[in-house]
Amino acid sequence: MLTYGGLKQHILLALGGQPSIVSGVTRDQRIAEIVNQAGNYLFTKAWRFRERTARPLSIVANQDWVALPSDAEEIVSLIAKGGLGWRIELTTPDQIELFRNTLAPQVFDSVYYAAMSRPWAEANETTPLGAGTAFPAARLDIYPTPVANQPEAMIMRYRSGWTPVSEDSGSVTPIGYFMPVPPYVEALLIAYCRAFATAYEDEGLTARLIEIDNGPIWNSAAIKDGIAQRDYGQLPPARAGSFVSDPYRYRRGFVQ
Repeated sequence: MLTYGGLKQHILLALGGQPSIVSGVTRDQRIAEIVNQAGNYLFTKAWRFRERTARPLSIVANQDWVALPSDAEEIVSLIAKGGLGWRIELTTPDQIELFRNTLAPQVFDSVYYAAMSRPWAEANETTPLGAGTAFPAARLDIYPTPVANQPEAMIMRYRSGWTPVSEDSGSVTPIGYFMPVPPYVEALLIAYCRAFATAYEDEGLTARLIEIDNGPIWNSAAIKDGIAQRDYGQLPPARAGSFVSDPYRYRRGFVQ
């Protein structure tokens, strides 16, 4: 399994030494930045390994949104818990606002509409998020606003986002900080880290990423993960019926 310490060594090998830094930034911080940028780029693909098993979500009375897991980035499926007598339809934030601001919205009974979004204000819903504050966590806007609490009312499957590392990640004991990727993607993450590291020294990041994304390392990882299919060559000719189990094959002319 690839650890943060091992990934750091690959970056140092690609650079032939320590990365360049500016005042106020340590070399360990710079390496963590390279790893995070490479990891975020890797996680732009819809990898199967990013998918998480079902998580229950609870509805809070008089609250028109639902909190999501901290690592949720893309919804794979969202359904209502069995026995509640209603269903959920995923829609767009624009449609949610139309529902909320129309006097008589055309909606179906026993249906909740939901859309993933990020808030503009702090938890009090009135104070805008100012510059320098943490990036707001994603949440699920819903319509209509529920009138009662409903624990574990929704069941969601989702794709996780990249979990950022820090300059201290390499000091985790006793064996190190494992990178959040399966073994068949480790080589691809290493290649991305090397590309980001060397490109910041001599430019050419776009060309390096294009080369990786069109090369055998990415292709083998994608096939193993299941988001790409192997090429098995030319398909056999299609037949209109079975030569063995069709009792009317002679009458249909399949066999002369």
